[in-house]
Amino acid sequence: MRSTTSLRRALALSATAGMLALSGPALPAAAQQAEGDREFQPPPRNPAMQAPSAPLSPVGSKYKQQQACMQASNGGPTIEREPWSQRLLGFERAHRQGWTGQGQTIAVIDTGVNQHQRLPGLTDGSSRVPGGALVDCDGHGTIVAGIIAATPTAETGFLGIAPKSTILSVRQSSSVWQHQQSGEPIGNTRTMAQAIKYATDRGAGVINISQASCQSMVRASNPADQGNQKLYNAVRYAYEQGTVVVAAAGNTGGQCKQNPPGNPTTAVLPAWFDKYVLTVASVNERGAPSDFTVPGPWVDVAAPGEDLISLDPGRGATGLANQVTHGSNDQAQPIQGTSFAAPYVSGLAALIQQKFEDLSVGEIMERIEKTAQHPGGTDGRNDIIGYGMINPMAALNDVIPAENGPAAAPIEPRRLEAHVFPRENWAAIAVAFGGAVGGLGTVVFTAFLMNAIRKVRSRRAQAPASRLRL
Repeated sequence: MRSTTSLRRALALSATAGMLALSGPALPAAAQQAEGDREFQPPPRNPAMQAPSAPLSPVGSKYKQQQACMQASNGGPTIEREPWSQRLLGFERAHRQGWTGQGQTIAVIDTGVNQHQRLPGLTDGSSRVPGGALVDCDGHGTIVAGIIAATPTAETGFLGIAPKSTILSVRQSSSVWQHQQSGEPIGNTRTMAQAIKYATDRGAGVINISQASCQSMVRASNPADQGNQKLYNAVRYAYEQGTVVVAAAGNTGGQCKQNPPGNPTTAVLPAWFDKYVLTVASVNERGAPSDFTVPGPWVDVAAPGEDLISLDPGRGATGLANQVTHGSNDQAQPIQGTSFAAPYVSGLAALIQQKFEDLSVGEIMERIEKTAQHPGGTDGRNDIIGYGMINPMAALNDVIPAENGPAAAPIEPRRLEAHVFPRENWAAIAVAFGGAVGGLGTVVFTAFLMNAIRKVRSRRAQAPASRLRL
């Protein structure tokens, strides 16, 4: 739940359990499992799941807005050069190759997205929160959308990784709107599942989920929770329909505990559904894992998540922000969190979809993982940053062997026999031997000649001295 004194759990939302107020446990499986369905038994395909999903229904009168929506700042950073995250990832080179996300739709399932002059492709989706999907009282979804799709300007070097993509805003949560009795914010596993289904049916090629639910393993061992089952069904449905689901790894704080590598004690949703979700950790400017990023065997890759630049998330804003605040008692803090690492990967997935139209979701996820800058660890990964920092240019241009199939075996394998080697060519051997002997003789004669010359010169040098003594 959002705290009015903590920006990491408030504005930045930090992908913690409190932001979503996700209800119920994750999956009833051992946390070390990184592949498969984690013992969630998928139900038979429901014919109703094939029908277009209904928009999200706004909450009733039991929820009230507890504070004013975030407003635009009076200033903002003046950034003439590219932010460090852009320089590190180098995705502007992909833009020069023509890969800008043109024709791709990325759904941002978040707190809404405020309209901004640098988000011309922003599309109104569905909203669980009163006011519609193009209102973002929290500011979180607008920062995410800016990292993905902000268009370039002459005044600043900042731009999104997929600046010509379309952003489909799906507003399913808010920490500003809370239940009058329980104090819980809007958004849970059921509404998240509904939002994923809605975005998939609206044609989103990529879904960005910069929110997470962290739960203890005890809670995660309960298979009866219908909210988590619906969330599992939703991410699997998106995967099977050709939509890449990208999720934040989660930040420490509240229910999100720092998992020991190889032995996690905290389950994170939807990241735990690893087969169907691409999970993103955070690294800092030095490339080191962020202190707040939650490890787990479900972590796939990492991206910049500290001291970032994005669009000013306030309503009516026109500029940029590198610090944000919300509420009268909060101080401005840097933009950071796995919430803001995930959109870099979502944008990269859209670039790959633009270039490789025939790749499946699994192949896109594998391409991003295989071309990442691998850390040490088994199979080139670890539980903290997965397969490592993403490398956009490698993901777009490298050859991935798995996409091209294994090499064909010889039609008729043969034994290695003596007749495979060529027979001796005695004429060639004689010529080679003669050349070697001749060369050796030349060396010997040259050495003899040089020695004779040195002796003659030595006698001539000594002759005058002998005559002088006489």
